[in-house]
Amino acid sequence: MSADAYGLTARFYDVVVEPMNAPLRATARRFCPPEPDWVVLDLGCGTGTALAEYRSAGCRVIGTDPSPGMLERARARLGGDTDLRLIEGPTMPVDDGCADLVLVSLVLHSVPRDEAVGILREAARALAPGGRVLVTDFGTSGLRFPRGWVTRGVSAVAELAAGLEHASNSLAYMRAGGLLPLVEAAGLRVQSMRPTAGGGITIAVLERGIV
Repeated sequence: MSADAYGLTARFYDVVVEPMNAPLRATARRFCPPEPDWVVLDLGCGTGTALAEYRSAGCRVIGTDPSPGMLERARARLGGDTDLRLIEGPTMPVDDGCADLVLVSLVLHSVPRDEAVGILREAARALAPGGRVLVTDFGTSGLRFPRGWVTRGVSAVAELAAGLEHASNSLAYMRAGGLLPLVEAAGLRVQSMRPTAGGGITIAVLERGIV
């Protein structure tokens, strides 16, 4: 991949992709409603749309992303003083126990399995006592006609448009069972889970497993 694989995507992300993602974010927020004064960490914040929504709800927000182009768009949306951090390796540039809520939205399917597990482990490390990880990603529990089929078809086109490596990671994620095997490997556990978009998307609230 290039140094900024999503740099070009950042230019049209809010116009092309955002209209599809906004309803998913709204559903996820209702599933795990934010509380004022929470610290919300978005791992893979993209252009900052989720951060803007949580900040409007009274939360303090931190965003990380591997794409300078995405972070540039996020900073333009949120202001120059927003806490946005560039990811340059497998370890997230955040302190232990820094967040009440960690968002991982449509990220895990796009990376190799070891990296996906690492992201969830980093999310767990960042959790304050009682904190939660809110994951939104592709569903693997069966599709309902017609919405689930439409969701899966649109997703497949988007994955191919993102490049062969991205599409290959996505296919491997689905074939390996999606989210649940990653959660187990990362030492987290599911507090609650629900399908949406006709089964094409899964939303899950995770917590640290018992040590």
